[in-house]
Amino acid sequence: MDPLSRRAEVSVNHGIISLGDGASNTVNNYHHPLPSAASLSWPGGPGRLSPTALAVGRFVGRERELSDLHTVLQSGTGLIAQTVAGLGGVGKSALACRYAQMRQDAYSPVWWITADSPDRIEAGLAALAVRMVPELNSAPLPDAAAWARSWLACHDGWLLILDDVAAPADVQELIGSLGTGRFLITSRLAEGWQDLVDRPVTLGAMPVEDATELLRRSSGRADLPDAARLSARLGHLPLAVAQAGAYLSQTGIGVGEYLDLLDHRSAETFRGAAAGTPGDRTIAAVWTVTLDRIAEEDALALEVFRTLAWFAPDGIPRSLLTPMADQGPLVHALGLLRAYRMVDFLDRSLSVHRLVQEVFRTPDAAIRHREDEAVARARARSVDLLTLARPAPDAGLEAWQCFLPHADALVAHTTAAQDDAAATGVFEAAARFLGSQNLQHRAVRYCSRIADFHGRTQGAHAPATLHARANLAAAQLETGDRVRARELLEANLSDQQRILGPDHRLTLASQAYLAAITYAGGDPDLGIELLEASLGHRERVLGADHPDTLVSRGNLAVAHHERGNTVRATDLFETQLADCLRVLGPDHFDTLRSRHHLASARHAAGNATEAARQLTALLTDCERVLGASHPLTADVRSDVAAVASELTQQPRDDIEQLRADVLGREREHGPEHRSTVSARAVLGSAYLRAGDVRSATEVLETALGYSLWVLGPDHPATLHIGHQLGDAYFAAGREALGAEMVREALADCERVLGPGQWETENVRATLVFMAMSSLADRVPGVRAVRRLLKRMRRRGRPDGAGPAAGDRGWMRPGIDPERVRAAAAEGLRLCGEGELRGAEGHLRVACDGGNTSAMANLGMVLARTGRPAGAEFWLLRAVEAGEEGAAGPLGGLLAEAGRFKEAQPWLRRAAATGSVDSMMDLGHVLIRTRRGRSEAELWYRRAAEAGDPEAARFLEQWAALRPRRRPGPG
Repeated sequence: MDPLSRRAEVSVNHGIISLGDGASNTVNNYHHPLPSAASLSWPGGPGRLSPTALAVGRFVGRERELSDLHTVLQSGTGLIAQTVAGLGGVGKSALACRYAQMRQDAYSPVWWITADSPDRIEAGLAALAVRMVPELNSAPLPDAAAWARSWLACHDGWLLILDDVAAPADVQELIGSLGTGRFLITSRLAEGWQDLVDRPVTLGAMPVEDATELLRRSSGRADLPDAARLSARLGHLPLAVAQAGAYLSQTGIGVGEYLDLLDHRSAETFRGAAAGTPGDRTIAAVWTVTLDRIAEEDALALEVFRTLAWFAPDGIPRSLLTPMADQGPLVHALGLLRAYRMVDFLDRSLSVHRLVQEVFRTPDAAIRHREDEAVARARARSVDLLTLARPAPDAGLEAWQCFLPHADALVAHTTAAQDDAAATGVFEAAARFLGSQNLQHRAVRYCSRIADFHGRTQGAHAPATLHARANLAAAQLETGDRVRARELLEANLSDQQRILGPDHRLTLASQAYLAAITYAGGDPDLGIELLEASLGHRERVLGADHPDTLVSRGNLAVAHHERGNTVRATDLFETQLADCLRVLGPDHFDTLRSRHHLASARHAAGNATEAARQLTALLTDCERVLGASHPLTADVRSDVAAVASELTQQPRDDIEQLRADVLGREREHGPEHRSTVSARAVLGSAYLRAGDVRSATEVLETALGYSLWVLGPDHPATLHIGHQLGDAYFAAGREALGAEMVREALADCERVLGPGQWETENVRATLVFMAMSSLADRVPGVRAVRRLLKRMRRRGRPDGAGPAAGDRGWMRPGIDPERVRAAAAEGLRLCGEGELRGAEGHLRVACDGGNTSAMANLGMVLARTGRPAGAEFWLLRAVEAGEEGAAGPLGGLLAEAGRFKEAQPWLRRAAATGSVDSMMDLGHVLIRTRRGRSEAELWYRRAAEAGDPEAARFLEQWAALRPRRRPGPG
């Protein structure tokens, strides 16, 4: 029987003693008094620890918190109490248990009490008394608890852990009645401890590395791929991580399958636990208890919390919640939520842990506070609040930067079936602002949902639907999805011409988008013709000063600039800038963009000094108007650094800025955005100029992959990056591969840009430089020519052979494994369909992420497209990275080049694994060597035994041609 629940009413023994027949009875009361609390010492042995805390072997990290706890609890004499507060599931109990296990020798005893109610505190004290005096097992619970209090008051050196205290009032009387000892208190409530504790500790989520290690230990798998990704999805909360690890251990599933459960069956996953795990120790149950306590005190706080679950986790303005209640009740509700650490305050904004939000956005009829109706009501309220908080179109960048994250959260956490007119209004406001800032890549989700809503409610041919589809196509174009953008635009344009008419503004906009897609999609000559026609059409219908006309003029100028027609481009840019200043004003986005284009055109025309002056002034205005993180600001910043490096011939001074710029753009817009691709190409060129060829190669390989993926193989930016990468390979000592890439870039430039264009002649100069460099050590007098060629080249190369002292080179940002896998799979799919150039970009992106099969596939793509040096490079990298399947293709490639001796080891390696093709290739190589013919027959025979019909036919022909043995005596 549990000693905490046992009661008895006998504290003194009573008995009747009979002495014979007829004898008188004498009643004797024998009193056995309990030992004095002051006289009885702890009997020794372990105390009592929590049965539900994490096991010692699975506890990870928190060294600083453990050390701080010990410092405080050992800081003086007398009574010392310390609290550890924080969000449910953050690891408060585990920390207390770990501290007690580590420091048992420092206390006598360590005693754990589950203290979530006054009754359980009393029961825990009674259990301590029973441990000291077993006779108290029969005593009333209050008497046993009172004896324990007396013992604690008379002794020192003990540690009492009060776990999960609901409120300070529950333990205030106990702590106040004692003058010695140590209390360690855990509580979800972080406020109200000032009278008991000098420095309350608030526990946060675990560091990334510790949370990942905890997941591995909890799952029992030392090698757990994607552990960091799952830990991040769970917000690095120890309870959630341990729950996931136990489930992985029990079921044997992988991280990807668990993430899939979170995506598609989150309610059951949050509620479920592995066998043997207490049902009240799941994340869903822990936070439900916290909300029960909050709801008892303030119903408004519960409604506010449910609504906060639909916003972004950070930067929630308090003003966003103002319509929910008067200021006084709202302040009280938020204060209560903060006291339980369900929200945190920062200046005038709020934050909520993202996993807490996800749990309470997920309906679950089995869990209180998460019923379908309650979740739907909170979502509708969040839409209403965002509708009221929409900034005006001219409200300024700061207002929109505060609003957009919460609109992004709404579109991410709801489905199209849940959209109504109010939600669509929020999406339309966000999409308009993003379009006005040339951030269409961020508006794709909004535009898709808007088009779906209008098509569902108004019909496929309603003007609102046609407008929404045109905007969606424009957004898809900005993300590089030219195929879907073209398909949508062509269908939509036909409907617009029929329903709205050929001169309607929306029809003209779709024509302009289609011209841009044609230009970027591999037919630049036709694209420029369509851009010229679109500009003329808009000038005729809308007028020369209409904002749409100005945009068309700018797009045409950019196309001429990229094609190398700098004179025509500069004229158009100058006209456009004058019109933008007059019509739109100096701070309009289109005006700032026109200034950038004009400065770039003047730089390309050779006027670097004037370009540097204009770009420096423009950067100041962009940072003031658009902000430091806007793509246009980042582009201008990169160009300022690049032009400054060219003028000063000291590129290393700006590499740190360029590197930070790349990482910032990738974090803000993603690695596939054309702004990120452009910044990465600029950084690679800076590394190359600085002589850091290793970093230049890494950066330019990644840039080429994304440029092929997003912009296509014939885009001028892709051609330039390929030229730069070939130059980097050559400088790194891979002369054959570098020359091959530059020759390919020259052929593409002559085909796409024309033989006399700037980039074409620049590539030609590089190729001549490479050819002459290879003769420098063999032909007298060539060294002088080489120095002359260096001076003639438009882009110089420093004489230094390596990076500057102390430089760390390129620091690769975190790579998303899912993106790498998706790129490898898409590249393989395109290979199967014969789209080799399309596959190359995806495979290069996957190679940058370390995918070995993508390296092998890229090598085979390069071999099939006639680039043997590149194929050899990537196949060799794949084999060195452990991709054994690449050994055979590598040996076959070398054999085709006549390098039979080099091919043999690779072919033997692949043939030993059972590759029939490698057996045949090895036989073909060996038969060409005098001493390898007998071994060749052996490999042909093995291939035939493996079922290769070609090998069997070859062996038959071999036997027929073999000279017969002369007859003789047997």
